[in-house]
Amino acid sequence: MRRVRRIAVTADIGTKAYTASDVVGGLTTFAITDHGFDGQLSSVLVTDAAAQGEAYTLYFFEAEPSAIADDAAWAPTLADLKKLVTTVVVGTVDYSHGGSVALLGEHEDAEMRVPLHSDSGNLYMYAVATATPDYAAVTDLVFTATVEVF
Repeated sequence: MRRVRRIAVTADIGTKAYTASDVVGGLTTFAITDHGFDGQLSSVLVTDAAAQGEAYTLYFFEAEPSAIADDAAWAPTLADLKKLVTTVVVGTVDYSHGGSVALLGEHEDAEMRVPLHSDSGNLYMYAVATATPDYAAVTDLVFTATVEVF
């Protein structure tokens, strides 16, 4: 039986300016199930309350990678990269509603079907800045992952 799980996580961001290639919000954990699962990542939604429409590269992992702090340089280890399942590029052109919402993977011409296997029941993600975002509130950025669990 296939179940769709849509998990929203507010990124733990700072209110200082980030630089390109900084991790924004540290490690984001999407708690999909309370046990392992097989499934697929079908979409990613970025909600930006500050409506800045910033570009990011999102790195998704099936197992927990090493910790990289918020506002630290993106520097994954080789062991971490072996856990990587996909990257999702969020460009400034992907945002709508005045720069406040970017939805990737739910359009007919750009379906996202990334196979996943998680022993922990979690999906992990790092958001890495492409430019220099700065936010006024620590709750301005929310990431939502839609996962189909088999």
